[in-house]
Amino acid sequence: MQNRVKLPCGLTTGSGPTYNSRRTLVTCSDVFCDDEPTHVMEHITFEGKVERWGAYCEAYLLKRIAPAVEVEAVLEHGVRRQGESFDTTRLPLSDKNWRYREFTDEERAEIEQIKAGELVETYIRPGVFEWREPDNENEVGA
Repeated sequence: MQNRVKLPCGLTTGSGPTYNSRRTLVTCSDVFCDDEPTHVMEHITFEGKVERWGAYCEAYLLKRIAPAVEVEAVLEHGVRRQGESFDTTRLPLSDKNWRYREFTDEERAEIEQIKAGELVETYIRPGVFEWREPDNENEVGA
C-alpha cells in the first residue's frame, strides 16, 4: 500500500517506495495495487466537463469501468434484491460518465523523471507532498 500524491502536472497517483511492495516510485492510484500506472481515469460531468481522477494501471480500469448497459442491469438486479444486503459501492462505474486514456507526453515525461530520481517527493503534512530536484546523491533512488 502506498501514499496518494499529486504529480507536478496535477495528476493524482500512488507513490512512495516505503509503502510499495515492489519498491518502485510510481504506482497505480488504487491504494491496494502496486502495478505501474499507464492510464488516466477521467470523469465527464453533466455539463460535459472532463475531470482527471488519477493515474491507474489498465487492469484496475478494466475492472472499474463497464459499459452502461451492464451497470444498469446490475443496478436493476439490486433493486429487485432490496431486502438483502446489496452493496452499491462495489458496482462498476458506467462508461456514460467515466472513461480512461493513455498518458499524455507531459504526464509520461514526469513519471519517467520521478522513476529516474530526477524529481523527489518531500512530505509536507498528511496527504501533501512537494516535488523538487534531489539535493544530493543520497536522495537519488532512495
